[in-house]
Amino acid sequence: MTENFGCLTCVQVLNIMVLLGFMLNYALRVNLTIAIVEMIFDDKSNHTVSAVANLTDTFNVTEHPEHIEQTRYHWSTKQKNLLLGCFFWGYVLTEVPGGRLAEVIGARRVFGYSTLLASVLTLLSPGAAAAGFGWIVALRVVLGFLLGATWPAILPMASKWIPPMDRSKFMSNMMASSLGAAITMPICGFLIAHFGWESAFYFTGIIGVMWSVAWFAVVYDSPAQHPRISDSERNYLLKVLPQDSGKQHTSVPWRQLLLSAPVWAIVITHGASVFGYFTVVNQLPTYIESILHYNIKHVVIIYLRVYRTLEFANPIDDFLEQLLKSIT
Repeated sequence: MTENFGCLTCVQVLNIMVLLGFMLNYALRVNLTIAIVEMIFDDKSNHTVSAVANLTDTFNVTEHPEHIEQTRYHWSTKQKNLLLGCFFWGYVLTEVPGGRLAEVIGARRVFGYSTLLASVLTLLSPGAAAAGFGWIVALRVVLGFLLGATWPAILPMASKWIPPMDRSKFMSNMMASSLGAAITMPICGFLIAHFGWESAFYFTGIIGVMWSVAWFAVVYDSPAQHPRISDSERNYLLKVLPQDSGKQHTSVPWRQLLLSAPVWAIVITHGASVFGYFTVVNQLPTYIESILHYNIKHVVIIYLRVYRTLEFANPIDDFLEQLLKSIT
C-alpha cells in the first residue's frame, strides 16, 4: 500500500506517538504523587486558614470544599516516602537492558508492551492498595521496571527512522514529554476532588491502554516493515539511513565507556538533573499539603506554576544546541 496518514508522513506519526508515549510515561509515574495526598489520613488536620485564604486570593481560586467518601490508609510518613520512592528500584534495573532488548526483539514490542502492562498495573493500583501496603509497593516496583525500559528502547527505532539532521529535535521532543506530568496534575487533581483518589489511576490507566492500541496500529520498527508508508518516503529513508545489512553487531566497548571522562561527565550531570527533578515531582505535592496545609486544588495550582518554569527551558535548550552546531 502507498497510502499515508492524510498529510502526515510516517516519520511525523512516529514523532507524535513517541511524544504522546513519553507524556503517558510521566503520567503513569506521577499519578501517585498527587493521589497520595488524599490516600492517607492527615493526622495534622489543623490547616492554616489564613494561608489558604492568601493562596486563594493570589490565584483567584474560590474555595468549595468537596466531601468525597473514599478509602484512606493509616500509613506512616516512612511508609509514604517508601511508596513514593520504590518505583525507582525497578526503574534503574531496565535502563541498560531495555535498549539491548529493543535491538533484539524490536523497539515496537518493548516500548508498546511495557507501556501496555504498566497501564494495566495502574488500573490495578487501587485494588493493590486495598490488599495491603506490601502489594502496592510491589506493584510500583514492577511499574518502574516496565517503564524504565521504554527510554533506551526508543533509541534503536530512532536510528532506523530519524535522519541524523533531525535527531536533536527528536530527542528534544522526548524531553518535552515531561509535559505529561504537568497535564496529568490538574486533570487528576480535578478528578480526585470530585470522584476520589482512585479515579486518578483509572483515568491514566485507561488512557495508557488506548495509546498502546494505537501504537501497535500505526508504528513499526523500520520503514521496510511499515505496510502503509509511501514509496517516496520509504526510498528517501532507505537512502539517508542505511538499514541493517545482516552483519553481526559489534560488541559494546564497556572498558572504553567506563574509562571515558566525557561519559562520566554526562552521567553525573544527568544524574544530578534527574535527582533534582524527581525530588520536586515526588515531594512537592506532599510538602504543599502537609507542611503548607493547602488542599488538593491548591496543590495542583502551585505544581502547575513550577512546571511552567521547567518546560520553558526545553525550547531554549534546543535553540542553543542548534546554535552551537551551526558555529562548530
